[in-house]
Amino acid sequence: MRSPDRLLVFYLFSFLIISISIALAVTSIASPHWLNAKFYPEDEKGEPVRIAYGLHEKCSSVTESCTPFPELECVNGDREFCNIWRTTSFMMWLSLVILGPTVISYITLIFSSRQKRETGWRMISLLLFFVVAVQIIAMAAVAHLLQTDPNLKRGNWKLGVSWGAATASWIVTFFLLLLTIVVGLRTVPHYALLPASASRQNSVDTPMRRVGAH
Repeated sequence: MRSPDRLLVFYLFSFLIISISIALAVTSIASPHWLNAKFYPEDEKGEPVRIAYGLHEKCSSVTESCTPFPELECVNGDREFCNIWRTTSFMMWLSLVILGPTVISYITLIFSSRQKRETGWRMISLLLFFVVAVQIIAMAAVAHLLQTDPNLKRGNWKLGVSWGAATASWIVTFFLLLLTIVVGLRTVPHYALLPASASRQNSVDTPMRRVGAH
């Protein structure tokens, strides 16, 4: 990408994409639908009892309210479930923490010089890599619980929209990571675009200026 305008447009486009990733990550944290289940027999309303697990709360259609989660699971001795679930929550919050300086880096590069935009992709790529890594860990941890936890195996548990939002977030970020690496490697440094004749002329003019000064 030889044009400064094109490089600037790329970072503006990247800022838009990373904003989408952040929105998806926030949605996955705020929405209590990482795991959903329906339990039969039906309740008094003639509908199945619906239970939803979020990173910080558990919601039930019986009480039509949500309670902090996980708490009883830890008290009752289900340590593995508790530890994995809290690790998932920590990883998702950590991804948001990393996305903070990522956004700041994008804004800085957008308003920086051409030279800084040419080299800034390395730091951006490193931050994006860490975001993808921690979000994959969070997503995989919940999927692992669904497959191995005895309590979840007995119920009609399924992955919910919050898990899907987290998955979409790291996929979007991974796409941006690959694109950033490709663009960064294909970017020609600005000094390399100067004509050879201009470079030779500058090298000749410099000694002449020094002689004239003396």
